[in-house]
Amino acid sequence: QLPVVNILIVAAEVSESVDQSMTTKQEKPTLAGVTLKTRKRNIVVPVDPASFANAVVAICQDSADAAGATTAQEELTAACKELENDSNLEFSRYGDTLFEVFFAGGMIAAGGKYVDEKSPKLKTHILLAHPSHEAILPFVKVFASMTRRRPFLIRGLENTLIKLLLTMEFFDTEKRKKIAIAMALIFANKIAVVPENVFSKCFNDRLVTKGTMLEFMTLFFQEFTSIQGISTDDLVSLLVKSKISSRLLDLFPPLNRSYDEFNRHFNDAGLSDLVLWNSKEIMALKINDLLTSLTDAVSGEPPASCADAIALSKSRVDEFSIPKEEVVRVSWLALMASINVTGKNQQQILQAIVALIKKYHKLLSTWVTSGKLELQLLTTIQCHCYEDNRLLKIFTDIVRMLYDADILNEDTIMHWYKKGSHPKGRNVFLKDAETFIHWLEEAEEDETV
Repeated sequence: QLPVVNILIVAAEVSESVDQSMTTKQEKPTLAGVTLKTRKRNIVVPVDPASFANAVVAICQDSADAAGATTAQEELTAACKELENDSNLEFSRYGDTLFEVFFAGGMIAAGGKYVDEKSPKLKTHILLAHPSHEAILPFVKVFASMTRRRPFLIRGLENTLIKLLLTMEFFDTEKRKKIAIAMALIFANKIAVVPENVFSKCFNDRLVTKGTMLEFMTLFFQEFTSIQGISTDDLVSLLVKSKISSRLLDLFPPLNRSYDEFNRHFNDAGLSDLVLWNSKEIMALKINDLLTSLTDAVSGEPPASCADAIALSKSRVDEFSIPKEEVVRVSWLALMASINVTGKNQQQILQAIVALIKKYHKLLSTWVTSGKLELQLLTTIQCHCYEDNRLLKIFTDIVRMLYDADILNEDTIMHWYKKGSHPKGRNVFLKDAETFIHWLEEAEEDETV
């Protein structure tokens, strides 16, 4: 039997040998002459946009010299041809850099400066061009050609436009105009840049507060609408696609953010058509607000009284200056929206309308105060019945009911029948109303006799 001390010494030696064997890294066997290759997915290629930019500048300059180009158009044509045929450049990786070179001659850093002031620069670029459509259009044609051949470059062009927008405060007025012209031509020529991706960046707080973004977007609107074949409608369509058509007021600095300032600014900029369109949009929102409020009132539990409905409509008219024609149209649509027509036949729907008109006829008579407004109500009913098949056959019954309630005049109905009807379903409604019209004519003859 070993003494206790010897046992402890042996245990310590065993433990030490085990620790050494676990920590010792054993080399794997290798075969002589065999080279281990790194898998492709583990190879990390360093990002080097500066070398790409220098290569683009060199190719453009060499191609222009080789072609003997003497104008910007000739230089760009030669450069575009050479770049399109070059398979060594990593366009998919450095698309942003490519368009920065064409816009500014080299890579743009924060503050609108070059990343490397000493690196070679492209001699022909947008910020050095004359601030005119004719001078900048050749660059846009190059963009169109390159993105058509390599669609993935569109994202690079978008990123470059965004970068220019966010550094706009560092450019002078002339350079801002050149960028505005370039952007206008890009969208006018329908290069597949997604408007929302670019214009959603226009609401940068810093640039808006300084007024920089308002100044630039005004330039852009002016240049875009000055292109031949482009109208304010095309500008509005672009704004809608960009999802900023309802946010134009947000371009103004907070202290000047009012519709009066909006109208003054764009009228002074020669964009009165844009002001007119925006005014119509604002009125449409106000009218929709009245429609929603009035519908909720007459559909509520309990429904609003006729007096309350009149008071509500008058308050909105006084607040928003809504035209009476629109109030008449909205009043009818709000009343009809309160009727639940699900599962009801035509007779039941007509009875519901009769009960509703009996309760709210003063609401209609409050606003229907002239022959013109009566005709507005009549055409509104015609369009509403045309759009809802369940009401097609009861149109004449509704008209007669309103005639009996002294809301519609005989002369207005006759004028509607002869030449005042709306094109929607005209033939159907005129034929359906023949019997009622004959009755009115006979009644008039009897009164004459």
